[in-house]
Amino acid sequence: MMKTRNKILIGVAIVGLIFVLRKPIERAVWDLISQQRINTLHPDIRERAKAFINKAEREGIKLRVTDATRTFDEQDALYAQGRTTPGDIVTDARAGFSYHNYGLAIDVVEMVNGQPIYNNPNWQRIGEIGESFGFSWGASFNDKPHFHMTFGNSIADLQRKLTNEMVQEGFVIV
Repeated sequence: MMKTRNKILIGVAIVGLIFVLRKPIERAVWDLISQQRINTLHPDIRERAKAFINKAEREGIKLRVTDATRTFDEQDALYAQGRTTPGDIVTDARAGFSYHNYGLAIDVVEMVNGQPIYNNPNWQRIGEIGESFGFSWGASFNDKPHFHMTFGNSIADLQRKLTNEMVQEGFVIV
């Protein structure tokens, strides 16, 4: 009886291990700040965001995630910047109209000697790396640091899902 039970438990453990190993888990990224920001993202893109940052690092490009998930209040504050509050305009998206609001976007910058390099000759390669993991690159709308995933959802789709409470663990179901 005990041998049969042990065999069953070992079999269950092996099946569980196969299930876990089927989807590789990407190691943490080089930068704690980036890792913390990635942890705020929609669960369906966290591993790809880490893989993106890690591949860039392997190529000698240390990327920092400068922005990830934003609340609607944070988005409205950014939208107000340069319009009704001091500073330069940094976004054309009001609350609810950015993929950041749904945890589906990151902004990155290369770090060299602890300093961000925004005017960067590596942007093309950075964009290619991001796109290789399924991200859409913001260069097409003049926002090189921006990368997002839509999972086929427009902003209107995401707003509708949020309104209809199609959420799980605080994120819309993509």
